[in-house]
Amino acid sequence: MSPPSPLALEKLHELDTSLFEFHDQLNGLLYGEEYQRCVPNLQGDDLVWLVDYLDKVSRRAAFPHPPLEPA
Repeated sequence: MSPPSPLALEKLHELDTSLFEFHDQLNGLLYGEEYQRCVPNLQGDDLVWLVDYLDKVSRRAAFPHPPLEPA
């Protein structure tokens, strides 16, 4: 799928998902003013791209601490 056209989505597309800071950068963009203005107006291919992108990156959730072990 081709990259999105709104600038806010282009910034998401340019994030490097392999970086340790990826989730912090993603969070910063998702809560940014530019993204918040853009999302309500998304339609068509841009909206499909955003949903696919968020679906893919949500599977890469990193755990900052090891899971708790039973007592």
